[in-house]
Amino acid sequence: MTQSVRSVRGAAVPVALVGAALLSTGAVGMAFADDASVASAKAGTQPRRWASEAAATWAAHQLDSRSNAMRDYGLTADIVMGLASTGTAGGTSERAVNWLESKADDYIVRGKDQINAGGTAKLALVASIEGRKDRGPRNFGGHDLIALLEKSLQESGRVKGGDSDPSNQFTQSLAVMAMQRAGEATKKPVEFKKAVDFIVRNRCKDGGFPLSLKDNPDPASCTSHVDSTGVAVQALYSAQRGEEAQGALDWLTKVQDEQKNGGFPDNGFGSQAAPSNSNSTALAVQALIAGGRNEAAEEGIAWLQSVQVGCAGVKADRGAVGWKEARADGLALRATAQAIPALARQPLYEIDGRASKRGSVPVVCESEGTTSGGPATGSTATETTTSAPATKSPSTDATTADPSSSGTASPGPTETATATATVTGSPTATSDTTTGGTGGGSGGTSGSGTSSGSTGGGSASDSLARTGAGAAYPAAIGAGALLLTGSGAVVVARKRRTARAN
Repeated sequence: MTQSVRSVRGAAVPVALVGAALLSTGAVGMAFADDASVASAKAGTQPRRWASEAAATWAAHQLDSRSNAMRDYGLTADIVMGLASTGTAGGTSERAVNWLESKADDYIVRGKDQINAGGTAKLALVASIEGRKDRGPRNFGGHDLIALLEKSLQESGRVKGGDSDPSNQFTQSLAVMAMQRAGEATKKPVEFKKAVDFIVRNRCKDGGFPLSLKDNPDPASCTSHVDSTGVAVQALYSAQRGEEAQGALDWLTKVQDEQKNGGFPDNGFGSQAAPSNSNSTALAVQALIAGGRNEAAEEGIAWLQSVQVGCAGVKADRGAVGWKEARADGLALRATAQAIPALARQPLYEIDGRASKRGSVPVVCESEGTTSGGPATGSTATETTTSAPATKSPSTDATTADPSSSGTASPGPTETATATATVTGSPTATSDTTTGGTGGGSGGTSGSGTSSGSTGGGSASDSLARTGAGAAYPAAIGAGALLLTGSGAVVVARKRRTARAN
């Protein structure tokens, strides 16, 4: 069912009835800006869904008009996985997967007897996550993606699609997760174990994992990489070998401590002095969640929320996660796509999109009467907003750009109303961290973008309220509650963590 933006105006229920309803349910506020204080840090408990759903809504609207992200295969796949992690925008996701399936040859075939193993693994993950009966990793765009990965498995255990395929940690780890989801751990245990063993053999002396892989690695000479460690840990946990990821988790928490802000840097150039960025932080958070390092994961999520455009930002930008700051510029779409599963507290191997709702969740803010992002004093207005597609900048990732210059997918119906504001921005370089293409898969994004995108911090007072995912509170009750309290919805602020579990 198409889900539209809901209006929250007026109240048909008398104030007395509203008060009774609120008293009987024990509910006081209609929206929670950030319920960190009541959400358990334990993985698997009910997450704070507003941040992930708002990010998913913004990302989905970047695809609505063409069912793909700037003809970038890897980025479109990242967005699909992100949407599935929130269980929303299933209609948009389906159109995007249809487009990916139609472009499968272009994405995975590099030439005669040569494939892009990283792209193949990512498509296999997407197909598994979608979970349709009429297509899957064994039948996607005319290809058996799992068979292609197994054909690429070398005697050393490395997954490499030929001499021209620059396989790296993302290629290997995504392949392991894709094979695990396809049941290869039991169907072909010898081959599967060989692929997992290759990840373990490339572990660095300090416990982390490198981006570049070697058939005969030297643990003392390799450099641990945040993004690569994040995806490798997820692969090991998917293969039920989490005990071999403990040193990597220790290394990640050490890096996080050195950053002093909860985030993670892209240390691809051998330095951990780089600033935190969303792509690296998201991958590290997913690894920490997989490994049960919940306190560290929550600190990473808090940093991601701090660079999410909130209610102080332009309506069309709300929900976007910036690369290093809360800005919906040319870098934000890839940052948002990879941040969504982390905000939803889901490692890649656990995402299941089969029960996703067709529509997006409307982004709701408490009021518009303040420049700080929080509700204005005495305000009782609750506003529903949605995100508009950002002005697209051409992809610079040679491994994911569509070689065709014509023929975009026909737009499907928009799940939610779309605002008219746009964002412009063109990064000088953008890397696809999870396709294993020639861009190297380095973490996050490099380069700077000229942007007219809005900024709007993601602090607790500036947070987006989670609504639209159910009808627990009718509009009448909401309006009556505001009248009863006389001060708008109660906002539950985030409690700062004062200690990390050892």
